[in-house]
Amino acid sequence: MPDALREQLLALDERCFAQPVSDWAGDITLPAELERFYREVGPCDCTLDTAGNPFFIPSLAKLWKQQAGYRWHGLTGERLAGWSEDWIVVADQGADPFIFESSTGRILFDQHGGPWDPAPMFDDLWQMTACLATFARVWRGAGEAIYAEDYSVNPLYRRGLIDELTPLLGDARRAQDLADEFGW
Repeated sequence: MPDALREQLLALDERCFAQPVSDWAGDITLPAELERFYREVGPCDCTLDTAGNPFFIPSLAKLWKQQAGYRWHGLTGERLAGWSEDWIVVADQGADPFIFESSTGRILFDQHGGPWDPAPMFDDLWQMTACLATFARVWRGAGEAIYAEDYSVNPLYRRGLIDELTPLLGDARRAQDLADEFGW
């Protein structure tokens, strides 16, 4: 699976390479699953286009800085209330965080701007990366045909996306919900 994920990202012209744990700049111990993910898949500041804002997966060297505005105040460094010690932002879409839950390995998602109440979205980092890359691949492959006359996502490409997400998520309903969540 790691090689396949890396190949998907590389096919989207994104940089990926093994990143050593020494790249981690965090004040906490890097969870083993994140260490493995960056060693085996190694996304390096990947920007994945989709409807709305692109998805962004930072390099390991920038991952700790990615916590600013969630774990601590970006200007004062003051710890922010409501953010669990168990959470690490591993990706975002327009500042809406994809959160690695260290105790379970699940990926949670929430929208910024209110109290944090993230909900489970993906089973793990691998599933998250495969799904986000699928959004980007379908988006890129469609070109201008991605838009319907009203500038919504063309239903043909929405169906194609759901068909590709279903085996990754193991459930067509989850695939439809994910497409809805991200404006497809």
